[in-house]
Amino acid sequence: MCATGSFVISGRLALLVVFVLLSAASARADWFTYVDADGQSVTAEARLAGSGEGVHALELADGQFRMVPQRAVMKREIAPGPKPIDGDAMIALLKVKFGAIEAVEQGPYVIGLVLAAPLPKSQERRTRGLLRKAFRFMQNVESIFLRFARTARFPTEPPRFPLVLLIFESGDDFEKHIVEVTGGQGLSAQNIAGFYSGITNWLAVRLTECATFEVPLHEAIHQQVFNRHVFQRLAPIPRWFNEGIATGFEGNGERIKTGPTKINTRYARQAGRATLIDWSDVVADDRAFQGDVLAGNAYTHAWSLHWLLVSKHKESYSRYVKMLSQKKPLEPSSAEQRTREFEEAFGTGAGQLQSEFPRALKAGLKRQNLPPVKKEKPGFSFTQSNLGELELKAIRRLDLGGLLQVEGRLKNISPIRDLAFYVTVETTAGTYTGWHVPKLATNKIVRLKLQQVLTLMKNGRGGPADTFYVRIRSLPPGSQEAQRWQRGRLPVPVFRRPQKR
Repeated sequence: MCATGSFVISGRLALLVVFVLLSAASARADWFTYVDADGQSVTAEARLAGSGEGVHALELADGQFRMVPQRAVMKREIAPGPKPIDGDAMIALLKVKFGAIEAVEQGPYVIGLVLAAPLPKSQERRTRGLLRKAFRFMQNVESIFLRFARTARFPTEPPRFPLVLLIFESGDDFEKHIVEVTGGQGLSAQNIAGFYSGITNWLAVRLTECATFEVPLHEAIHQQVFNRHVFQRLAPIPRWFNEGIATGFEGNGERIKTGPTKINTRYARQAGRATLIDWSDVVADDRAFQGDVLAGNAYTHAWSLHWLLVSKHKESYSRYVKMLSQKKPLEPSSAEQRTREFEEAFGTGAGQLQSEFPRALKAGLKRQNLPPVKKEKPGFSFTQSNLGELELKAIRRLDLGGLLQVEGRLKNISPIRDLAFYVTVETTAGTYTGWHVPKLATNKIVRLKLQQVLTLMKNGRGGPADTFYVRIRSLPPGSQEAQRWQRGRLPVPVFRRPQKR
């Protein structure tokens, strides 16, 4: 333990001393002076949360982690803080960072709506209604999570910091935030609907997702797990367990229907089709969760494995959770260690458990009396993106050389404002068609008339297409870009040919 006071260090030996002192007193919150990436001296009041791979994780008064290279720390002064900030201070911080934001707080939650543009006065009532709805949802998440924790017999504690939910009206703003927080690592930003960050401790979602709250539910469970101190943030918790517990909760709007001991119908449907990887892969490492191609299989296996363990191996499950709860932030972990810890806890390997799963799932479906899975109608697609909800009907005209014809119904699902929309159907042959809707009131539907998919995309070659995808763009009607759309300057999609392997 370092005595009260301050010291200045230099050289390799001094840096080693700093590391030892920081590690020995990791529970204490102090003043750290370090050199940042621009060569500037920075002093921060923080608690050393953990160290590993040449980095310190410093926990600030707002609950965020600041990652500082160990070699950059030049001075440490013992201090009693930092005292966690309250909800009002968190709102002030968010307003400085995001500017156009509407926010409310009611302990321990802070709900912020990051706006694409200032709201007209006429929409303020809707905004307040959305924030109240989001707050009720977060309370429901808390209630059902704590109920599950009692059932699964693992302890919880009250959160130390305000729990932040950020709702982004603009998809572009949301994706910029993802890149800022993640550094562009992991899944592509456009493929993410919401995420909880162990660095910021904030939950961020697209406004589109507040129609069903399916994605906010998943991410809010992550936030509960780490803020109720089941596990420590940035500890090497296997991704399959972290995602498995979150996928176990299933909701319907603000209502949360089931917890991890019940069958999640979505993942149960997908379990038999997730064949690109197996349970041994996700137990050993997290790589499958980090790429666009394998992530769907990985999440399905995470739910399947977690459901089987919490339902059929309860005592071993409790021991495993207790073991994981002891892991420290930035602590190293290898594939061999993860596999060994799993097998020691459950007395068998992941492969053996996977062979047990189909029989257990069949019995579980019968026991819960779940309805049969509905088959998708051929020629129909459903897309929900950028505050638009599109039901599309596609017909391939063989009598016209395979020409694709499309029509549909578009709904504005924004709960707060009218929007301008531009919807395109784009094919793998590099052709497209589109519909421009200059203004669509909130919760209103417009019919998109039948059109042929003939126009060439930039770099498109034309001809018959294997498949198509839908893109929905939306903007406040008074924005400069929306006005360009109104003048006929609509975006032309760019065709990108698949890369040869």
